[in-house]
Amino acid sequence: MQRHTPEPEVDTADAGTLSPGRLPLGTVVTSTFEELAPALPNEVADLRRKLIRWLSELPLDPESTHDITLATYEALANVAAHAYPDGRGWARLQATRVGDAVMVTVTDTGCGIPATRPRSAAVRTSGGRGLLLIDKVTDQSEIDTGEQGTRIRMTWRPAALRDAGAA
Repeated sequence: MQRHTPEPEVDTADAGTLSPGRLPLGTVVTSTFEELAPALPNEVADLRRKLIRWLSELPLDPESTHDITLATYEALANVAAHAYPDGRGWARLQATRVGDAVMVTVTDTGCGIPATRPRSAAVRTSGGRGLLLIDKVTDQSEIDTGEQGTRIRMTWRPAALRDAGAA
């Protein structure tokens, strides 16, 4: 499933700290992207390529595009590697531009992230650095996880979008 809806430039004031699915009534979204794919390495790599194409339509600087792509791919790779121990499941990628913010949400219905999973770079594990990287390259990130799955919401406020609204 894919939904991609570009719309004319509209300033939505300070809606940049909100996440997809929780926007206030009357908020105008300037562009959205949504895709659902099997949680397999090749499939999530394809989602990354589609996100890059969507991002190329926005007036973003290369550094912001890189950060958004990198963090999103880390979240998608986590779904493929950890969410479904039996190897069967889905990853949902949603991206939205509202005002001067880009918000990306990666969702799965897998087993969730264990509460005991380390989130410290000093702790040696066979991975575990993806969530730390996401924290570093986003302006804001939020993780909701449990037995029903995981949702990672990431927000960026690239300067190029703030400047584009002023022109």
